[in-house]
Amino acid sequence: MTSQRLLSIVGAAAVVTACVHANTGLAPVVPTTRAGETATAQGTNTTQGTKNKSRAGRDAELVSEFKLQVDRYMRLRDKLQNKGIRQQQRDDIEEILVSQKSMAMRIRLARHDARPGDLFTRPIAKALRRAMDPELRGPGALGTRESIREDATTVFVLVVNASFPEGASRPTMPGNVLRVLPPLPAALEYRIVDTHLVLIDVDANIVVDYMLDVVCRTC
Repeated sequence: MTSQRLLSIVGAAAVVTACVHANTGLAPVVPTTRAGETATAQGTNTTQGTKNKSRAGRDAELVSEFKLQVDRYMRLRDKLQNKGIRQQQRDDIEEILVSQKSMAMRIRLARHDARPGDLFTRPIAKALRRAMDPELRGPGALGTRESIREDATTVFVLVVNASFPEGASRPTMPGNVLRVLPPLPAALEYRIVDTHLVLIDVDANIVVDYMLDVVCRTC
């Protein structure tokens, strides 16, 4: 092989090598896929967190609205309350029952057009269900559901302004469920009858309002 041919081969190889390095420098390989996926996941988490905060704020507003509904009922009730000695201060059982029925009649007349959902409006009911669901539904709530069923009262047809059945027990509300519900004035109580949440006027012994199926029936 002549010296001139050898120099030609070496020169060609140098040119090819230089082109490879030049192309590599111009088009570096950057692993963008994983970074893109990370950015997308972070964006999703941020959006979800914003939605959760927004829902929590809205639920707090609805709980405040429910308290206003309860206050409105209590103002009406106070106007209708028997003047003089209150029921809990009486000693005669028959007198208590007469007073109770009289109070119930007054409330029925004043709320003659009352309907389910007057206090538990649809938006309020949704907010309260979201609060109660972790305590009443799913495998983690099995113990609470069993305690409710063991302490079950007589099943009856729910009607706003109707009397709670005389002689029927008033099942104890589980403490964990009470903790997630808005507090009530002493004259009102929550009760779970069958699978439904019932709001009861204790002194008048009437159903003020109710929410259906807060407890799953077969789970």
